[in-house]
Amino acid sequence: MNDYPILYTIRPGDTLYNLAMQYGTTVQEIINTNLALDPYNLRVGQQIYIYPRRDNTGYSANQVNLLTQMNLVWMEHILWTRLLLISIAEDLKDLDATQARLLQNPKDIANIFRKYYGNAVASTIEKLLTEHLVIGKDLIVALKNNNQKLASELNTKWYKNADDMADAFSSINPFYPKETVRQMLYEHLRLTTQEVSARLKKDYAADIRAYDMVQKEILEMSKFFVNGIVKQFPNLF
Repeated sequence: MNDYPILYTIRPGDTLYNLAMQYGTTVQEIINTNLALDPYNLRVGQQIYIYPRRDNTGYSANQVNLLTQMNLVWMEHILWTRLLLISIAEDLKDLDATQARLLQNPKDIANIFRKYYGNAVASTIEKLLTEHLVIGKDLIVALKNNNQKLASELNTKWYKNADDMADAFSSINPFYPKETVRQMLYEHLRLTTQEVSARLKKDYAADIRAYDMVQKEILEMSKFFVNGIVKQFPNLF
């Protein structure tokens, strides 16, 4: 277990069993930590100490769960973007279905942040990520059609959208510095552009190498977002 307990305030509906599951500990360990606690008479507003259990990596169960969820949605973000790119580049018939699935992703990502920041913030994240994907799709089409003027205009909009996301994320968490988030998002755009360019040139080996780089970068981004949440809400982890 962790060396330091958290001080938890009992809320309506709390049970020792649910708290033990939430913090990766056991009912008996909570009772042992709070000797005066009546496990059958929890009172709303009552404060108890809980030692979150941590695995051998040093992460609590809640932190591992959050990282798993965050990794999944960001990996789906780049996977379905890649499948959309292939559909456009190769004139596949699954384009509409692939795009529809891709556009579910902003809500999936926003729902993770919703738990910590509420509906308004989640809606902003969903809106900005949807814009990011729609602009990206239009940019791929413009590049495929060799429409350089439109591609340049869309690229400018894409980076402006990244600026807006940096503003949004930095406004909700002091551990999301605006310039750090901006550069992280810019790197994501740069690597994705490399992937798109290689695929449209039918340089498939370079395309795959670029995707590997996108994957590595997106997992770092996911970890960054999780670490910020954990630092901002330590009592939840």
